[in-house]
Amino acid sequence: MKPIWIASLLLSSLLLPAWAELQTINLAFVDVDSAPFLMGKGDRLANPPGLAVELVQQAVTAAGFRAQIQRLPQLRMLKELEEGNIDGAFIFSYTPERAQLYVYPMNGSQPDSSQRVTHISYALYRMKGGSANWDGQKFEGITLPVGVNTGWVMSATLREKGLAVDDGGRGYPENFTKLKLGRLSAYATLEPSADSYLKSAGLTEQFEKVGPPLQGKDYFLLFSKRFVTNNPDAAKSIWQAVARAREKNEAALLRKYE
Repeated sequence: MKPIWIASLLLSSLLLPAWAELQTINLAFVDVDSAPFLMGKGDRLANPPGLAVELVQQAVTAAGFRAQIQRLPQLRMLKELEEGNIDGAFIFSYTPERAQLYVYPMNGSQPDSSQRVTHISYALYRMKGGSANWDGQKFEGITLPVGVNTGWVMSATLREKGLAVDDGGRGYPENFTKLKLGRLSAYATLEPSADSYLKSAGLTEQFEKVGPPLQGKDYFLLFSKRFVTNNPDAAKSIWQAVARAREKNEAALLRKYE
């Protein structure tokens, strides 16, 4: 029986995928609050950690791996990802510049929307009764910079539209405070996250959204080039698991974080 058992074990090992020995995927997300997608701030995971964090954790587990997750400042996180010191980072919208440095799930020459973690709209916020306005086509009444979180792609988008941008603030508390102090005309940020922050901070009577969404974007789990080069099947498997986890669980998680 012993030779048969050994032969069976060897055959089983040969049938395993190439990435099966990989146990831990080292991931990171930003250390500022972006509820309901990324909860809390600082270097510790909140409990619960956020919709996007839960979806990514579910996907990594479903693909047969263990996720080791840390929180980092955004610019440092992207540098660590570029250098291959971490395997992946989330959640990020697509830009051609980022695609030169990191790896997105792709469908031809475009990011594969079906393998996104989530889709988020940007909105413009002002003080209640303020003059800043956006009608879906043009901006009016903006005499001061528009605030955008540090490292966010929205900075370039607004500059392309001819607006002055202040992207020195790292999160909602800092940028809504700048807006209240009259240092900004408006603040462009993620709509569901900003709404959640204003509600939890008791500030809904002081600020208001202006006009339709500025734009909507898909947000992805990115991998480092080093990770994908060494583990292409693992990356593909996890991205596919992200799609399945989102389709199955995103609606329930949105209700959980309301």
